[in-house]
Amino acid sequence: MLRGIGLFLVGCNALAQNSAPSPEQLFERLSPSIWVIKTFDDAGRQIASGSAVVIRAGTLITNCHVLAKARKVSVTRENVAYGASLEHADAARDLCQIKVANFNAPAVTTGPAETPKVGSRVYAIGNPRGLELTISDGLLSGIRRADNDEFVALQITVPISPGSSGGGLFDAQGRLIGITTFALRDSQNLNFALPAAWIAEVPARAAAALAARNERNKPAAGAQAGNAQVFEYRLRDRTTGLAQNIRYRLNRVDGDQLIFNQGSRVERAGGEVVALTSAIAGEYEMAMPPRGWITKTPEPGQTWQLQYDTGPQTYRIRMNITARATDESTMRIGDREFRIMRVEFNGYTERGIPITTGAVYTANAWYAPELGRVVRFDAKTRGGSGIRLFLVDEALELVDIRKE
Repeated sequence: MLRGIGLFLVGCNALAQNSAPSPEQLFERLSPSIWVIKTFDDAGRQIASGSAVVIRAGTLITNCHVLAKARKVSVTRENVAYGASLEHADAARDLCQIKVANFNAPAVTTGPAETPKVGSRVYAIGNPRGLELTISDGLLSGIRRADNDEFVALQITVPISPGSSGGGLFDAQGRLIGITTFALRDSQNLNFALPAAWIAEVPARAAAALAARNERNKPAAGAQAGNAQVFEYRLRDRTTGLAQNIRYRLNRVDGDQLIFNQGSRVERAGGEVVALTSAIAGEYEMAMPPRGWITKTPEPGQTWQLQYDTGPQTYRIRMNITARATDESTMRIGDREFRIMRVEFNGYTERGIPITTGAVYTANAWYAPELGRVVRFDAKTRGGSGIRLFLVDEALELVDIRKE
């Protein structure tokens, strides 16, 4: 009788082991959800490549460091490529969520919330060194925590290389348990993945980080008004070389509104333009969107569309452009240095009375959160011919901030 029970238990154990899919079955099932990420600069040159995992229709997760300095992003697989854009960035945890239009690759299944057991078999699928869809296996060799006992990384013996970043780490059942992220140099098999449980928190954490950043960078209207009554810009026509100084003199503060130049320009703290009755700064004001080029601190990688008509009744301007926040740098104005964020604008403009001619349009605006305003702007476009010719090649830069 006891012998029969022993045989029954052994049989059940064998069945349990056989229930786990083979590596071949796992790869066949999971590989359609793993894609290559490629990033490019302004000139279309590739900067970097990595991996990404489909977590739902049209949405993938990767590491933020894969997207660093990217001006364009695509997700590819074999000979298929899709344009992608950043949706949510949790830079503190190095997890970024990207979205892809008309993209229907299958999503992976995320593993249970409990921490995987050390010693369990795990599989990584990614694109190391650009070698698409590479599967490797190993063990979950440790759970790494911070000094406050916060869960920070899964330590694995699975081999990973540059290009593996953003790939999927799966348990023996094919459930996503981590995102392969980094390895320690000059070490043996010290590789790490971020826990998949963090993926669900990315949108909320990204929104909280953006709100905190905007709050830190929000200029105080009173401080802005009290410390600087005149903003002096230099406007230069790069075609003719002619230049002139443009002054915005703050006359008064009315509630949350800053009244400049006897009311011809009215702003809110942050740079939103409430009213503009006299355009004195060339293209910067002539072609300006209804609320201004930038009205609050953008998040790097953030994009938005602008479609509007503007200009006086005697000369109409129609704009259809895409804005994209790119990189941060610093700019010295007088004896002070300010952090600035660049936003590029690319698209198409049509001009005239009636509007009959159009051309490609490019511009850049540099925004200083501390001042709550654009401190540098350039624009370039050329279209039409004869009496309908329009030519813009201008640069505007804040050169002085002072009291008068």
